[in-house]
Amino acid sequence: MTLEVTEASKLVSDDRTHIVTVWDLPTRIFHWSFAALVFIAYVSSEADGSAFWIHIYSGTILIGFVAFRIIWGMIGSRYARFGDFVHGPATVSEYGKRLLTFHPPHSVGHNPLGGWMVIALLAIVLLAVLTGLMTREDDYIGPLSHIAGGLFGEAHEGLGSFVMVLVGVHVLGVIAHGLISRENLVRSMITGIKTIPAGVRATSIGSVGVVRPVIALVMAIAVVLYFMQL
Repeated sequence: MTLEVTEASKLVSDDRTHIVTVWDLPTRIFHWSFAALVFIAYVSSEADGSAFWIHIYSGTILIGFVAFRIIWGMIGSRYARFGDFVHGPATVSEYGKRLLTFHPPHSVGHNPLGGWMVIALLAIVLLAVLTGLMTREDDYIGPLSHIAGGLFGEAHEGLGSFVMVLVGVHVLGVIAHGLISRENLVRSMITGIKTIPAGVRATSIGSVGVVRPVIALVMAIAVVLYFMQL
């Protein structure tokens, strides 16, 4: 059994566009599961009693999600790899300038700004979780609370709030991008398919198989188990 990705690059919708499969199944599953788990971790942060363990476990599992995405960013399909969407300052600046004129260049995968949003979310979520594990307050003693004597409680709360700010900016960015380019990014992250202007060279990704997703998943699970047994 393989995780098949539909070959859609040859399906022409009209003279001005063509349809391309951009996002593989593991990337799509990660995206929506990560979003759901971040939301669960945030809303459960003020829970009392045994319900607070929802926050602790969801946060710890998020480390595995970050690990998975880092690994998948190296061994995943073309548009899921960091090398495809992490660009230097010049490219990001040029994209931003053209975005302000409402004529941004078309990006098959993540656009230059969106690519750095991916990096920012992964980094801040990871820092939020790690500082949470270093926290010592009320009845909770984090497994890493011996670092700095558990003084990271305030940093953890601040980072958690900052994550939600980034999420809000991301959502607004998706909406703005859709209004400017008339591209439905939400639908493409569900179906994996994008409609590409005819003048943009792009081909569909192929099957990612089973081996690579399993490698990434096993390594991510190992990371979570390591932090859970601390």
